[in-house]
Amino acid sequence: MAADLDTAAALQARVDALEAENARLAATAVETPDRARNHPGRWRPVVSALCIIIATILVPLSIVTAWARVELVDTDRFVATMGPIIDDPAVQAVIVDRTTAAIEEQLNLEQVTDDLFDGIAQLGLPPRAAAALELLRAPAAQGAQSVIDQTVTRLVGSEAFADIWERALSASHRTMVAVAEGDRDGAVSIDDAGVVGIELGPIIAEVKTRLIDRGVGAAAAIPEVDRTIVVGQVDQVATLRVAYPAAVAAGVWLPIVTLALFIAGILIARRRTTALLGAGVGLIVGSATLALALAIGPLVLGVVAADQQLPGTAMTAIYTQVVQNMSQTAVVGIVLGIVLAVLAWSQGRWQPAVALRRSVGSANDAVRSSLASRGFDTGGFGRWMQRYRVLVRTAICALGIVWLWLLRPLGVGEIAGVLVVGLVAWWLCELLRTPPTTAPTTRPADPAEASGEGEDAVIVTS
Repeated sequence: MAADLDTAAALQARVDALEAENARLAATAVETPDRARNHPGRWRPVVSALCIIIATILVPLSIVTAWARVELVDTDRFVATMGPIIDDPAVQAVIVDRTTAAIEEQLNLEQVTDDLFDGIAQLGLPPRAAAALELLRAPAAQGAQSVIDQTVTRLVGSEAFADIWERALSASHRTMVAVAEGDRDGAVSIDDAGVVGIELGPIIAEVKTRLIDRGVGAAAAIPEVDRTIVVGQVDQVATLRVAYPAAVAAGVWLPIVTLALFIAGILIARRRTTALLGAGVGLIVGSATLALALAIGPLVLGVVAADQQLPGTAMTAIYTQVVQNMSQTAVVGIVLGIVLAVLAWSQGRWQPAVALRRSVGSANDAVRSSLASRGFDTGGFGRWMQRYRVLVRTAICALGIVWLWLLRPLGVGEIAGVLVVGLVAWWLCELLRTPPTTAPTTRPADPAEASGEGEDAVIVTS
């Protein structure tokens, strides 16, 4: 009888406890909508999406302005970018043609040859000798022109020409910077029409020296030539001086603003994994847009060159060299966006992602158990890896990004190699960490999350 009374008392106590807990939960359920009405937070998804959309639009602009800033302020970088252009046969042909034309214009070989043969004819040669001399007049002029053509062609195609080319590029870049910054003491001045070009003076001076060395005495008459290959046109120097500092500032701050907008969009969002997924997709879209625009550039350039009767092959070669670094940066941006999107999706609340995490967690548990049965124990290091696992994962991603940056120019093999190494490193770190031995308890569902407005749930897998 006493035992029955004890059981009844225990049951009553249990019922009272459950009723109290039910009342507490009911009160919480009533207070939550009121709190939601007072602090709805409806602006967070809108602001988050707006930040990510603006950052996506700024991605291609950030890449272009960052590249332009480096090329504008760093002469060595400019020379390193434009220097390899001289190895292209089409560009060499243009330089040979322009240089030869400038020398022949200054030297006037036909006039020099005529003066020479007229002077010889006045010496009173016999008729047969005079007739033979007339037959040599045209071949002599053509021979002299051929010597000049061969000398210029060999010079432009030689390895030594790289030094001359780099000096010309350096002079052009320093001139542009000097004019943009208001410095009139540059190596070469830009004319009032705003023409910016690559100086032919050093090239012609080197050709003159080589012609003299080859016994072409008439080459000594070649004066100092102030001739340029036009590479740009600035209608107003004042406009250049305003645009130059603006472009330099944009190259510094626009990438920072873009990154800040992506971070702000992720931090403001209620569902941060969804926002991170959106940031990854935005980075993919922005970078792919720039890559596509740069890829169709040669087609547009070819049409323009045909209309303007310009050397289309040479212009395409120069364009390809100029945009190479931007194209590689766009590829890195696409890869980074894919990685971020995949990581964000794998940590989301979508059913396939949850199933994937459970499968990976079970596989890792099986491997750890197998290693533990063989006496493998990570000890304190494993506990440290568990505690700072987010930091370790972030470090792996950062190192992968740096590696991709250093490997430029990138190909499919380089990108695939970095991804494989990164995934292997990630998996090894997962095996080395020591997860908690107790399974996490299931907490009551947050009404905000149940309504789809809460932060993404983080499902912890071992």
